[in-house]
Amino acid sequence: MKILVNQRNICRFNGFSSIRRATFVLTAAFMIISSSLYAAGLSTEEIQSDLAEAQKAFQRGLELEGSSPESARDYFRSSILHYRRMIEEGGVRNGKIFYNIGNAYFRLDDLGRAILNYKRAALYIPNDDNLKQNLQYARGRRKNKIEEKAREKVFKTLFFLHYDLSYSVRFLVFLVSFALIWLVASLYIFVRSGRLKIAIIIFALFSAGFFTSLMVEKINFTRSPAGVIIKDEVVARKGDAVTYQPSFTDSLRAGTEFQLVEDRGVWWQIELVDGIRCWIQSDAGETIIE
Repeated sequence: MKILVNQRNICRFNGFSSIRRATFVLTAAFMIISSSLYAAGLSTEEIQSDLAEAQKAFQRGLELEGSSPESARDYFRSSILHYRRMIEEGGVRNGKIFYNIGNAYFRLDDLGRAILNYKRAALYIPNDDNLKQNLQYARGRRKNKIEEKAREKVFKTLFFLHYDLSYSVRFLVFLVSFALIWLVASLYIFVRSGRLKIAIIIFALFSAGFFTSLMVEKINFTRSPAGVIIKDEVVARKGDAVTYQPSFTDSLRAGTEFQLVEDRGVWWQIELVDGIRCWIQSDAGETIIE
């Protein structure tokens, strides 16, 4: 099976017709310009230049992978640097940027940072099919096989709207449903109708449900942010010092996902997807929210 990170997945650009390419360029430009309104460090022109250089470097890396692997790796690193500059100095935040960074790290065999950036991309574009496939395939390449708690699987099935819709989409649905409550309630003052009353109840339920979803996610991000192991091998311990015994016989490997439970500076207490808690040195992982 080939992971979908080849030419057609660098911003899904190279396999498209000229019309689709033009459409993507306009969409990407709109996202970048919108994001750059909040940027202090880079101008719109500089951000667009970095985007073009990042795409060109990634494409060149793909072309050289067969004939000159080390040169290809240099181009992938260059691509990442341009994307990171857009994020750190330009204030750009969108799913396609993190998605492409994940692709570049995957080509560098850096599985931890690939999964990390795919998950960052999923915050913005959770329903992107290519992203889902790449993340699933990258997870399958991990050397640690940790099964997710059955309870979590049930939650994700029952509350699929919470997990499948991005934060921005849920926020928009909340705003619309909340506004409709007051609109219909105002109309109900003049037209006493049972249907309007039912509509108010439905919109209220939608509003309350999505508001709860937003608050739960906000609390989870604040209290227990998600993270990924980025080092090749990490010894997880039973306490916050190297004198504590290892928690497992085998080391945790790059790409292992976790929730950050407690931050003690150089040591983190984390919870793995199977519910087991342990301690790792903080430089061994990164959280999804930067």
